Order: sequence, then structure tokens, then C-alpha cells
Amino acid sequence: MKKILLLILLLPITMLSQVTAINTTLEICDDDYDGVAYFDLTQADVDILNGESSADFEISYHYSLEDAQGGIGDLPFEYTGINGDKLYARMESLETGEFDTAEIELFVFPIPSSNPYVGIVHYNEDGEFSIFDLTIAEATVLGDQDPEEIIISYYQSLEGAEGNFNQISNPESYTNLSNPQEIYVRSENEFLGCWTITSFSIGVVLADGDEDGDLVQNQDEDVDNTSNEGRNSDFNSPDGNLANDDTDGDGIPNYLDDDDDGDGILTADEDYNNNGDPTDDDTNNNGIPDYLEAEVALAVNDFARANFSIYPNPVSDVANFRFDNGLQIEQAKIYAIDGSLVKTFSEKQLSANSVNVSELMSGVYFIQLKSGKSTIAKKVIVR
Repeated sequence: MKKILLLILLLPITMLSQVTAINTTLEICDDDYDGVAYFDLTQADVDILNGESSADFEISYHYSLEDAQGGIGDLPFEYTGINGDKLYARMESLETGEFDTAEIELFVFPIPSSNPYVGIVHYNEDGEFSIFDLTIAEATVLGDQDPEEIIISYYQSLEGAEGNFNQISNPESYTNLSNPQEIYVRSENEFLGCWTITSFSIGVVLADGDEDGDLVQNQDEDVDNTSNEGRNSDFNSPDGNLANDDTDGDGIPNYLDDDDDGDGILTADEDYNNNGDPTDDDTNNNGIPDYLEAEVALAVNDFARANFSIYPNPVSDVANFRFDNGLQIEQAKIYAIDGSLVKTFSEKQLSANSVNVSELMSGVYFIQLKSGKSTIAKKVIVR
């Protein structure tokens, strides 16, 4: 009777020892956005074992459920998979040979993009330290990504950004530690955990300095409030940041570029009224300083190739134009040194390639000539 009772008690214990494998997923971030990634399949072992000791079981991975059940077609643990792949694991007891199978679904998530920001350069009286709002970089860094899904954080070191530690706690009001200083930006998907890093520089220069030696003070190089504005500048909207002012779009900010409009004429040489300040020269009177308008100097180049000159200069009555390639002058305008239009001459009035300036008061003027799409302004002194 005792033997029979012992057998009955042992039966449930044997049934409870059956192998049970647990379905799971493997997730990885895709750094090249191709939907393909390299998986270490053994990272699924812990979930499949569900608390069982790995020393008691052998786990193998297979393309199909049939292969897993048959124990054939083992996959390498280093597996190249695509988003949505389904594999199967076989969990087999080393003691009894019993096994169970589990499904593993592979997910390849794209990492957030971190678009590079042009940087922040302030100007002040000490040229050394300033308070920066680092968050002005966020719109550029995010691009068209959903800001509700991406967490942006700022760091003083690359190690901190990669390890997600020592985050800058006050990015809206941050004082630089060195000049210049590199700031690291981490973009992390709030739901997937994928992240990427970019960086930008912050710095300070003297407001009344002239970094590029172009006769324009640093503070006056702040001509626009948009990033990478190229040729669409709003020249009356300074934003306190010199790094995002690049009128000719050549990648060199204006405060470091001695040819701000990229016309081949140095900014200092576009000081046509010779007062040591190119910012007040607007020979075509359109509200854009000549040193920021490539078309003006392009016209200068056209006329320069024609060996153009005005004579005599100084002049008391008639100013004559000389050029050697037969350019037809269509219009001439005379401007006072303050930029105001004094007189206009039509093509008919210019048939003799000259203008009468005898009615003008003595002083410095500019004669602007137009030929086709080209214009040029030459200084003339009236006695």
C-alpha cells in the first residue's frame, strides 16, 4: 500500500517538470535607415528561459516552426534580419530531452535624425563669456520629426551624451565654460530608446571687433534672424547670433568672411563712398548694402572687363564715359553721398556717352550706369 501511494505522489512532480519556452521579441536601432540590422539571437535567451537556468537547457534558433520542432537548420547566433522577421527558438532540456518552441519577432527601429545646427556666436563688450539659449537649435536638429516623440538633451562632453549622464540642466540659460565650446545634442526616441548625437559650437567675440578685417564690426555682421539664410536675408532683423548669418551661402558666416556676398569683390572694397564703412553704401538705392548684394559687384565685373572709366574726374560740367567693348549704356543715375537720387538720364540723353553735371552743387556723387542687367556705380567729384 505504501508503494502505490508513493507512485501517485510522484506523478504530479513529473508533469510539472515539462519544458516551457516563452515567446519574445528582439529590438534594435537601425543606424542607416535600411530596415536591416545585425541581431545577437542569444539576447532572447533570458526571456525564453523565463527564470530557468541556462545550464539546464540548450537553445537553438530556426527559420520555421517545423525546423525548430525537428531540431534542424540551426541559425547562427549572429543573424542579419529585417523589420518584422519571425524566427523560432527550440528550448531543449539537457537532462530529459524534452523541448518546447517559442516565437521571436524582430523589430528594426530607425534611429532619430539629428540634423547639424550652424552654432551660436554672441558678441558683447568682453568677448569671452555670455548666456546662451541652446534650445534655439532644436527646430533644426529635429527637422520634420514629431517633437512629441523625440527627447532633446544637451551635454558638455561626447561621453556624457553617449552615456546619457551629466545633462545640462538649464539649456535655455547656459553660460559657456570656454570660448569657443562644443555642445553635444542627444536626440532619443521616447518610446523606442533609439538615439543619435550631433554637436555645435558656441562662442563669443567682441562687439566692436572685426574678425575678418572687412571694415564691418562684428555686431554689424548680424544682419538676419534665420539660419542658413543664403540670399534671402532680412537685413534689418538681427538676432544676436553671428553664426547663422551667411549671406552668400558659402558656409562661412559673414563675421569671418571678407567677401560677404560672394561676388569676388572684397567687402572692404565695396566701401564706395570711402568713409571706412561699407554698411552705408547702397548705390542702387534698393535698401540692401552693396557688400551684401552680389548683383552690384557682378555688374562691376562686367564693366571692369570693358575697361570702363569716367573722365575728367573731378569734373565741373560734363562727365564722359569711356569703355572699350562697345557696351550700350541704357540709363544713368546720379546719387548724392547720402544715397538720395539727384538726377536720372535716359538712353537718349546718353547718346554721346556723357552727362552734364554743371547744375550740381560741389561735392561727392555716384554715377550709376545700367547696361542690360548689369549696373555699376562710379564715384565722381563735382567742383
